[in-house]
Amino acid sequence: RQEVRTRETNQGNLIADALLWQAVQLAGEFNANTPQVALQNGGGIRNNTIIAAGSDISELTTFDMLPFSNFVSIVEPLPAAQFKEVLENAVSKVEGVSGRFAQVAGFSFVYDLSGTPQELDGDGNVVTPGSRVVSATLDDGTSIIEDGAIVAGAPDITVATINFLARGGDQYPFRGADFVSLGITYQQALANYLVQVLNGVISAEDYPEGGEGRIMQLMSLTNGGLQSLAVSN
Repeated sequence: RQEVRTRETNQGNLIADALLWQAVQLAGEFNANTPQVALQNGGGIRNNTIIAAGSDISELTTFDMLPFSNFVSIVEPLPAAQFKEVLENAVSKVEGVSGRFAQVAGFSFVYDLSGTPQELDGDGNVVTPGSRVVSATLDDGTSIIEDGAIVAGAPDITVATINFLARGGDQYPFRGADFVSLGITYQQALANYLVQVLNGVISAEDYPEGGEGRIMQLMSLTNGGLQSLAVSN
């Protein structure tokens, strides 16, 4: 529970990859934009355990991981500035092990816990701008944020996520942006991905322990079990 709510994990990467893959597969069928990125809140990942290497993964395991009736959704393209606000929300309460922390796919980002945490009102409007997100780069190399600022000419971002977040759950500041629910739960997306893409094998090569650098943390605060780190992934 603590890991997926405070840092990148291989399980979080697996689930985010499944969301992105499933959304890409179904976007055309629902006349939706093809997403470039995916976000899964750590609070939606519920198995509070480490799955040991060599373990069998059953369909029941996927329900243990993702038990809620959350549906894979595609949010309309967001301006890069709003995408930064979404990321600022994701890292605004790391010290409190908040479920809003995001596991991600399709991009990587760097944040600094010494920056100002973003604060939002009840409608998802920014009351205090956050300054924690340092950089964000799409997997194709497109830079969205550099040195804490939006890159000039940065494209709009189409996000695959779950309907809970698309509706503003965990204070995600989508602010009523249109989204399309794809009629498939996040659990089923994971099960499909395991079978159809990974052929039933979750390998350490594809999903190394500790992640692969999608989320880099420049500073960590010792609080609630978090360890002080110079750089973590």
